Amino acid sequence: MSKQLKYRLKKTLKNAEFVHADLEYHQELSGDAVREFQEEVSKLLAKLSVEDKQRVHDHMAQQQTPNRQAEAAGPSLGDLPENADVAAAITEGIPPEEATEKAPKSNKARNLKKIFRRIAEKTHPDKLSARGLSGAEGLRLGKLFLRASEAHNNQNWYTLYSIALGLGISLEDPDEEQVDWIEEDIKKTLAKIAALANLTAWHWYTGDEDARGRALKHYFLQVHGFDHPEL
Repeated sequence: MSKQLKYRLKKTLKNAEFVHADLEYHQELSGDAVREFQEEVSKLLAKLSVEDKQRVHDHMAQQQTPNRQAEAAGPSLGDLPENADVAAAITEGIPPEEATEKAPKSNKARNLKKIFRRIAEKTHPDKLSARGLSGAEGLRLGKLFLRASEAHNNQNWYTLYSIALGLGISLEDPDEEQVDWIEEDIKKTLAKIAALANLTAWHWYTGDEDARGRALKHYFLQVHGFDHPEL
């Protein structure tokens, strides 16, 4: 490995570690944010007059009608799978599984599969049972298998690479292409963080008193179609 690639890899791994920790932070707190925000909304809805409650009911009914019509019409183009081969197969009437099997595997897919198999040798529940592992260590390895399986399905090379290193699995030094994969994962992870941080519930949960009021006001205007009298 060249000196330039070595330091590029080191920097990229540090960035990936940071953004994944940031994603975990947002994922852990977003559940609390949504739950507490919904509780606050429920309290405000309960304070409405009978007339305003009827307005909310009527508005929600109107909002739901287009959704039901869209469902009856089938998926939109935005609902089709991201995989172009699978999407084309749907429109041509070929079963998606068959189309996926016919599609040539990319270098990334082959590399992911190779690393995942080596991780599975150490963490698959059947392997753990055969080794007589149970208790805390068995639980830890079982969770790692689930993480690795999810990473494999999501084409997340960085997570598989990190899990493998943590298990003491010897891997070849990453090349330029694999560092590119880590940078791709960083971009996808940042997009996930941005989506969570853009939730109205998140703005309410993490904001000061003024920000919380604005978030609730925005929610009632967007979802229920009117200004709550207490906001």
